[in-house]
Amino acid sequence: MKNRKKKRPSRKTQAIEIHRSDLAAPVGGPVDPGPSGLGRRDFLKLSLAAGVGLAAPMMFVRKASAQGGERVLKVVQWKHFVPDYDKYFDVFAKEFGEKHKAKVEVDYVATADLPTAIAADISRGGGHDVFHLNGTGAWLYDKVLVDVSDIANRLSKEFGGWLRDSQSIGVVNGRWLAIPSWFISFPLLINKAHFAEVGETYTDKTTWQQLLAMGRKLKKAGHPLGIPISQTPDSNDNLLPLMWAFKAYTFDKNGNISFRKKEVVESLKFGKALFDETMTDEVLSWDDTSNNRFIISGKGALVNNPISAYRTAAKDNPDVYRNLEIVKTPLGIGGLRVNGARTMSYGIYNFSKVQDLAKEFLYTMNREGLQGMEASTGYNHPFLNALYKKPMPVIGREPKLQLLEDYHKDVRFIGFPGPMTKTATAMYAKFIIPTMFAEVAKGKNPRAAMEDAEKKLRAV
Repeated sequence: MKNRKKKRPSRKTQAIEIHRSDLAAPVGGPVDPGPSGLGRRDFLKLSLAAGVGLAAPMMFVRKASAQGGERVLKVVQWKHFVPDYDKYFDVFAKEFGEKHKAKVEVDYVATADLPTAIAADISRGGGHDVFHLNGTGAWLYDKVLVDVSDIANRLSKEFGGWLRDSQSIGVVNGRWLAIPSWFISFPLLINKAHFAEVGETYTDKTTWQQLLAMGRKLKKAGHPLGIPISQTPDSNDNLLPLMWAFKAYTFDKNGNISFRKKEVVESLKFGKALFDETMTDEVLSWDDTSNNRFIISGKGALVNNPISAYRTAAKDNPDVYRNLEIVKTPLGIGGLRVNGARTMSYGIYNFSKVQDLAKEFLYTMNREGLQGMEASTGYNHPFLNALYKKPMPVIGREPKLQLLEDYHKDVRFIGFPGPMTKTATAMYAKFIIPTMFAEVAKGKNPRAAMEDAEKKLRAV
C-alpha cells in the first residue's frame, strides 16, 4: 500500500447528456417510473408526468477502471439532500470493496435524472448492477430485477422481521425483487406560539376534526395551515394519509382499483372545508419547497413535511425555530392514525454479471442501517424491526425529534391497503389524488371529482 505512485482510476462518471436538470426536489422529488409492463412511449409519458424532465436519453460513459480480473460493482444512487450521507456512502462503498476484493463505483444522480439513468441501463442491458428506487417499489421494474428473497429472509431473521407492509414494496408474486432500505417521514410541524395565541394546544389526541376547528381560529389570526393541494410530490404524501385516516381507499388488499366511494367523498368534503376555512389559495400552486418557506417565514401555523423545514429554520430563522414543534399526525375515524412516507429501495438488474456481490452489498448496507441514519442526520428511517431500539441515532438524542422513534408504527405506503403496484405508482406520478382534491377545492362536486379520478386511474 506504500508508495502508490499510480494514479487511482476515478470513480466519477462522465455524463454525456442532451438534456438534464440538476434541480432535485428537497425531499426526494417524484417517483421514478420504469419500463416494466410499459411500452417505451408509455414510459416516457409516465416519466414526464412525474416531472422528471425527460426530454432525451442521458448516457453514462466510464473510463476503464478495473484492472486485470478485478470485480467491479456499479451502483446508480440517488443524490441525497444531506451531503454528509453521500460522503458516508462513499466510505461504505470503498470499505465494502476492500473487504470483498472488488471495486465499487457509485454514480450519484439527481432526482430528476434517476429515471433516465435507469431507463438507459435497461435499454442497453448494462451500465450498472445495483439501482436505487426512489419513491417506488419492485412492481414497476419486476421484469428486470433479480430475486433477492435470500437476502430479504436473511435480514428478516437477523433483525426481527420487516416493518408491517414492507412486503408491499419489495415482494412481487411471492418473491422479493427489491430490498426496502429506508424511508423519509412526513410528520406535522407546528408553530406552537401561533396555537397558543388563539388559545389552542395540539396534543397526541388531536383529531382531524379538532384540527379543522383550530385552523379556523389560526387563519383568522393571520396564521393559516399549509397542506399543498397541487401537482407536487409532497401533496401526494400529505393527502394520501389524510384519506387513509378516513378509510378512503382507492385500492383493495390485492392492489385492484376499488374506490370506497362513500369514504372518498367524505374525505373530499373534509378537504374542501380544510382548504376553505384554514388555508389560502397559495397551496393550490405550491411546489415541494413552498411549505418549507411558509413555516420558516413565521406566517404558517402548520405544515406536513420531513424534518428539512425544521432543520432549515434553525439556520435561517432562529426566532421561529424556537417555537417549532414536531407533532403526531391527527387521528381519523375510530382513532386511526396514518403516517405518510417516501420509500427508498434497491434492486439488482438481472443482466448484472456480479449478482452475488451485489446481493452481499445490499445485505451489508441494510444491516448497517443505523449508520446511514446517523449520517443522514435522522432522515433515513430503517425498515428492519430490530433497528428501532431506543435511543435511535440523532432523533433519539434531540428532544423535539424523539417522537419520530415511533413514527414507523403508523406508517403506510403508496397503494395501501394493497401493494405498491404499477397502477398505484402511476396514480402518484400523475398526481391523480392532488388533482381530485384541487378540483373540489375550486368548487367541483366531490362525487364528480371522485368519479373523474377513478376514470383516470383505470385509464393508466
